Amino acid sequence: MKAPELPALTGIRFFAASLVFVSHVSIWPGIAGMSPSLNLGNFGVVVFFVLSGFILTYNYARLFTGGVSPGNYGRFIWDRLAKIYPLYLLTLLLSIPLELLGHHRIWSWGALILQLTLLQCIVPFDQMRSTDHFDVPGWSISCELFFYLLAPFLIWLGISARRPAYAIVLAVASAIALAAVAGIWAPHISAWPGRFAPVQTPEFFMGVAAAVCYLKCGVPSRGCTSLATSGGIALLALSLWGNSRVPYFLSFGFLSAPGAALFIYGLAHGRGWVAQFLSQRWIELLGMSSFAFYLIHDLIIRACKGVFGYCHINVSSPWVIATISITLFLVTQIISIYVFKKFEGPVQKYLRGLVRRKNPENGIPPKPEIVALNN
Repeated sequence: MKAPELPALTGIRFFAASLVFVSHVSIWPGIAGMSPSLNLGNFGVVVFFVLSGFILTYNYARLFTGGVSPGNYGRFIWDRLAKIYPLYLLTLLLSIPLELLGHHRIWSWGALILQLTLLQCIVPFDQMRSTDHFDVPGWSISCELFFYLLAPFLIWLGISARRPAYAIVLAVASAIALAAVAGIWAPHISAWPGRFAPVQTPEFFMGVAAAVCYLKCGVPSRGCTSLATSGGIALLALSLWGNSRVPYFLSFGFLSAPGAALFIYGLAHGRGWVAQFLSQRWIELLGMSSFAFYLIHDLIIRACKGVFGYCHINVSSPWVIATISITLFLVTQIISIYVFKKFEGPVQKYLRGLVRRKNPENGIPPKPEIVALNN
């Protein structure tokens, strides 16, 4: 039996993806000076990572209640790859012409191989900034793959805890230890410590812990739900203020995760005007297409920027820049909805069906569920 959907958590994905778009559109000539105030892309990705931990725990708790076996572990990994890899591969292939035509990037076969295998943030190479080539937003998908490899064991540990408080304490303690160790270690082995998958894992831990609370603590009062939602927003705002005052590997990551987890926990109950707003059908559709939006938007921005550069078009008027940015956003959103309906959804259904036809009782949800970095 499929777990009931949580529409507010689908809707929030659209706004998280929009933050990433605003951050990336700041590379446009004439708007670059605004980039410090618009650099909220990492903040949006943090919401995705925490949401990923929450949603995977929520959707797959029943599958791993009895433990992790080779069978259910393999089915889970296939299920997740069927979700993320086809569209990721498509956008990676589309990025190759942009890479060839770009003058500021040196071709790297090593980076291409790492990205094809989704290892660019799992296997660090100090001599090669593999995440800055080809499908740049794909770095977070590599982190998601790392999360997927750990998720079945984390979900089982969380669900098996006798009391939710034990799971929360374990998750927070593990997150702090992992953030400290990975953050100190990463700069010595990689040129991109903030994108090293283990550094991002504490955010996923927070999402798992929040989902365990949701599943095992019962339904809280309306006042508690409102307090969780508003408290999460307050913590997120506080993390924005403290972002520049902490080490780089904590900025927009571990510092923001507690607020994101509390906010998501509150939204999951579907109460309050924020949750009701995010649950509207049109916002839910934008949320479902957010994975396509996330992977496609950078390609569109880079392509348009390249055309303007090739034609020697210099844009300096704030109104023109704003118009271009809004137009790009709308075009990207339209394309994303089309890709979601015509490619992402059908391919995902087909690939998952290959396994379900052989194992009809595999315990995996029968249709595409809410996914964070949808990732």
